[in-house]
Amino acid sequence: MNTAFVVCETAGQWIADVVAAVRATGLRAELVTEPLEPAELTRLADVVDGFIVVADVRDAESVAEAIRARTPLPAGVVTAAEGIIASVARAAELLGVARCPSSVFTVTHNKFAVRRTLAEAGLPGPRCALISAESEAAEVAEAVGLPAIVKPVNGAASNLVRTVSTVDELAAAYRLLAERLPHSEDARYHRLVGSLDPLKVFLVEGLLRGPEYAVDVLVRDGVAEPVAVVEKPLIDERKFELGMVCPPLELSEKDTERLFAAATAAALALGLDNTCAHLELIDDAELGPTIVEVNAGRPAGGAQPVLLKLATGIDVIAEAVSLALGTPPPARGKGLPVPVGYLIFYAEGTGRLVRVEGTDEVAGLPEVLEVVTIVRPGQLLTDDQEIYAVNVLAAGFADTEDLAALHAEAAKLIRFELEES
Repeated sequence: MNTAFVVCETAGQWIADVVAAVRATGLRAELVTEPLEPAELTRLADVVDGFIVVADVRDAESVAEAIRARTPLPAGVVTAAEGIIASVARAAELLGVARCPSSVFTVTHNKFAVRRTLAEAGLPGPRCALISAESEAAEVAEAVGLPAIVKPVNGAASNLVRTVSTVDELAAAYRLLAERLPHSEDARYHRLVGSLDPLKVFLVEGLLRGPEYAVDVLVRDGVAEPVAVVEKPLIDERKFELGMVCPPLELSEKDTERLFAAATAAALALGLDNTCAHLELIDDAELGPTIVEVNAGRPAGGAQPVLLKLATGIDVIAEAVSLALGTPPPARGKGLPVPVGYLIFYAEGTGRLVRVEGTDEVAGLPEVLEVVTIVRPGQLLTDDQEIYAVNVLAAGFADTEDLAALHAEAAKLIRFELEES
């Protein structure tokens, strides 16, 4: 039996899901990882068919060499770890099993490069600029306009994304990112993004106004297929996503097609092929459907794949693995005949997780279909980042107010215990 290799940077729920999808194709699945703690090694030994340990999973040459030493003909190399998608694609190129050029992922993981590429393709987008010093705040504000969004040039999960309305707020946001990012445990912030230092250079873009949506896109042999539109009707003042619905409760077929067209056009303009992408959009009052974020080479995060499977019958993780390996598309089922809600709960404050309580009580609520906890004891949780700690899938709600009420009820039951890190 041939073997596909799953590369991970840090432990995550996605590993078990990807391995299951690999095995469903009839292949073995071995994990390529940096040295693991004994407890983690023991836990994952029940998940995978073997291990390859390397000093640095971001070193494409070392990863390819280690895989080649195990087998001269790997079935493929896959990952869903945001920070190493480009380097894993490069390892696949070195092994002769690449499905999408690594150079494409290098571009898509640079938010400024994405903005430029989409603009060159004639797709709408906000005015944007880079800021590399607090003293540039006035100049950048003049170029971009206010209010604006300030964010790292790479990364995900709304890490240190800030909305600013004045030059002073823009300068303060620059100081905040410059102070906080160097202390992040996320390795991607400690590596150059092209020629940019993500610890010192940040992206500023004009604020878009309108409802927010997400679309996962599958691209197979040059043909882009949108999976579904996910609406984001519940968002708090810090722009944390609290609740999603698939399909949207009130969205015309025409507007759905506009969102699909924007998402697929962006995926193709970025050069994505034989891979997938999770795209976030705002239907801006002036620009229309506009790309906010592109997470290329992986499906939606958190429990959104569960949401999409319940709503559409499409398993986006299995689809992503199939695209990465070049295996036949997986079979598809049927979605539920009613909208499916996805509620998200975050820990408050910063610290290492000790335990999560109350999820059993939430699972007993009549509207709840499934509760998925994706954080584990010992994991660092922080207010700076959207970490989808507890995820609740629900059905049977009447409208957005009903969904919000369910979120409020569940929030009273879920308790996070953190300890100082």
